[in-house]
Amino acid sequence: MKKKVERYLPYIICSLFFIAYSVLSIIRHNHFLSGYDLGISDQAVWLMSKFKDPLSSSHAYAFTSLFSDHVEIIYALLSPIYWVFDDPRILLVLQAFIIAFSAVPIYLFAQKKKLRFSVKIALLISFLMFYGIQNALWADVHSLVFAAGFLSWFIYFLEVGKTKLTLFTFFLLISCKEDIAMFTFLITAVLYIVQRKKAALVFMGLSLLYLGVLFGIYYPHFTPNGYRFDNEGGLLTNVDLTNMYNTPDKRTVLLTSMAWFGFLPILSPLYLLPAVGDLFHYFVLGNGHVTSAQGMFLHYRVTLAALLAWPTIMTISKYKKLNTVWTALYLLCMALLFQYLLHLPLSYFAKSWFWREPASVANIRLMISYLPADAPVVSQVNITPHINHRELVMTLWPEKKEFSKASLCGKRSCNWFRWAGSPRYLLVDTSTDWDPRYWLTDRDTFIDGIHNLEKAKVIAVDKQQGSAVLYKVLKSP
Repeated sequence: MKKKVERYLPYIICSLFFIAYSVLSIIRHNHFLSGYDLGISDQAVWLMSKFKDPLSSSHAYAFTSLFSDHVEIIYALLSPIYWVFDDPRILLVLQAFIIAFSAVPIYLFAQKKKLRFSVKIALLISFLMFYGIQNALWADVHSLVFAAGFLSWFIYFLEVGKTKLTLFTFFLLISCKEDIAMFTFLITAVLYIVQRKKAALVFMGLSLLYLGVLFGIYYPHFTPNGYRFDNEGGLLTNVDLTNMYNTPDKRTVLLTSMAWFGFLPILSPLYLLPAVGDLFHYFVLGNGHVTSAQGMFLHYRVTLAALLAWPTIMTISKYKKLNTVWTALYLLCMALLFQYLLHLPLSYFAKSWFWREPASVANIRLMISYLPADAPVVSQVNITPHINHRELVMTLWPEKKEFSKASLCGKRSCNWFRWAGSPRYLLVDTSTDWDPRYWLTDRDTFIDGIHNLEKAKVIAVDKQQGSAVLYKVLKSP
């Protein structure tokens, strides 16, 4: 009986987390709380499933290739699934599945290192509860999350010497995003230093080759504006190590990340190197303007789950006195403590607001039903993923417009909007159910801008239900 429990319990736990994360993601989407990033990813995958160029019309850089921003080949690999499930929710479910079962290699590696059963289960649960995973799965769909799901498999296969499977996961990893080869280089460098594995040298070389091709050839010569996320003056310029800890957000990330696994990763500093490299490339090498990539939330901390679990396992394996039930309880208590303190998404199951559909959702769905199937549309970001399977869905971007005379708002500068392309319809909802993330500005500014477009006869009401309005677009703003 004991052997059966040890054999099946890890997979049962992974399945339960998969179900939980799928429900979280789908209800969030159904309640129109998904947004900009899902809109881009879903449209790109849908276009590629139709064998069309992934020229996202809703992107900030509309009508440029998806691959000029990030090299996310994984979306091309996933696109055939839309031949069967033509729905953005399948991406949400796939993402949850890959992440939930990426805990399996964590468990298997802990087993290889002869950790006791209670410690293996505690590591499994702590990994699946990691704040970076929860926030990522509550933040639309991202190629980085798929990479995080493959990362633990890569480490495991490399550690146990399964070269063919390591090679397979390596190519899956680098297909996810342009910077992932940095992780594979650091991971294999650590293993070469420790174990002198020849396979590690091969993967180090492949990683450097891929990074060299992308950042030395592809971005400088084959994309319109080069790499958009490096430091001003170039990726390796203006490197200042104090940028690792120079803001409250960064210090909070550092503390929480190390504390999640009970500070045990610190006791294996060499194995901690890839996790430090992960934070270094966002905090130091990354563009200073992308401050959202330097905090606790969104999807940016998801890769730390595997990169911190690895040194945690090595620490417990090295210091045998830690391989006890007390360490298992310690790991679980730390995860539960931060779950409580940070009020992470898994706690939303206990909140009535999570289960309650916003009143305005029915109104928006009614307006969507009036949209012609292939009509070009411009909309606010939380509506976009629900009308996305058409070639032209544009994002409504708030801005100001200057008037030298005949001002529509009585001032020289009026609230206004811009969009790409030539949409036939505009769809918005101005209810108090949404917040500035979905309007990209505050509600009053958004409403004022819409009224100014009406006054200028840029748009005219076609249909309305409550605060949801479908406009006909009469001319360019």
